[in-house]
Amino acid sequence: MRDFLPGDTSRHLPVYVKGSDLPVPVIYYHSVGEKNPGWGRNFLTLETPYFEDQIKYFSRHYTVISLTDLLDIREGIRKPVKNPLVITFDDGYLDNWVWAFPVLKKYNTKATIFVSPEFIDPRPVVRPTVRDAEEGSVSHKEIRQWGFLSWDEMRIMEQSGLADIQSHTMSHSKLFVSDILTGFHPGYDSFYQTCNHFKERKPFCISDPGFNQLLKPGYPLFEERSAIIAREVTINNDFTEQCVEILKDYDFNRYDFSIARGKVRPLYEHYKTQDRLITAIETEEAYLKRLHYEISESKMIIERALNKRVDIIAWPHGDTSKEAVETAFAAGYRAMTSGKLRFPEDDLRIIPARIGTSCYGNSRFLTLLRARHKVNRYIKKFPYSQIDSIYRKIKGR
Repeated sequence: MRDFLPGDTSRHLPVYVKGSDLPVPVIYYHSVGEKNPGWGRNFLTLETPYFEDQIKYFSRHYTVISLTDLLDIREGIRKPVKNPLVITFDDGYLDNWVWAFPVLKKYNTKATIFVSPEFIDPRPVVRPTVRDAEEGSVSHKEIRQWGFLSWDEMRIMEQSGLADIQSHTMSHSKLFVSDILTGFHPGYDSFYQTCNHFKERKPFCISDPGFNQLLKPGYPLFEERSAIIAREVTINNDFTEQCVEILKDYDFNRYDFSIARGKVRPLYEHYKTQDRLITAIETEEAYLKRLHYEISESKMIIERALNKRVDIIAWPHGDTSKEAVETAFAAGYRAMTSGKLRFPEDDLRIIPARIGTSCYGNSRFLTLLRARHKVNRYIKKFPYSQIDSIYRKIKGR
């Protein structure tokens, strides 16, 4: 395996097709469709009109291929295509089926979807899509559902030839890595810790109104990192329970971390002084075993469920490690996103620098214009890259 260096240099590592001087833009989305006002992460949602504007543009000006197609082209298995572009989705949200897939079908556009098995809806369900609502077979209310894809929905998308399902690791989680106190539930984001404690509820974390109440008020939260790079620490459960007791009458509607922390400070300092706050630190052996679960087992589960080969892994949160990369290639992955590691530019197994295209200024025109600029700048098309270079000089970057 080629050497790689730490450091976030993905901006300078574009994806090239073998034998070509032009990089291939790889676009990424998360959620598409109507925004769910009750979902704390609805900033990830690009509403359908904005999304369709972009897909329409890409389908007219590029040959949209899957990431697997791109790998085959780079390795000489398939012939190159003119003006290639790749569309990807992270996380496997239900709206990828309900809202995004009908748009992909309309424009006969391929996409790669990265999913995490722990979040996949385990039920044998196929939910109605926006096309069903438009045709009158279901009401618009019936398609206003939020959650994650089911295996049956992914099978249908795969069978269409337009969707390519790949791995986003098993858990897509974060773990505690130190005794640095960062907040208290529900005043601070406790999403990943709730997921870790209630894994069976993960597929329904968006649609279940009680999900955010599963942890007790006052549950202490500590510095956390992506599960792929974290060396997990275990916090003393006695400390956790005592925090909950101390903060049982605290008004979290008026949450102030400094005030809440002040209430538990004597307890925290006592546990720290006694060296009892952390009861265990993950060993290297345990970390490698967990990486196997995250990387190798996620691959096997998706392959078995969809009867296909899984060749690509996208690292959640952009985080990866030397050990994770080695585990992935040993498991048989052909390629991966670069995350925050630096790889040689000629390493054809790395897919860095994906391009985000979020809503801009609540304007469809400006959002599309910005997406076009990002893509054309990336492929060094005149005058986009020149304009960007001038702008950076003016800004002193």
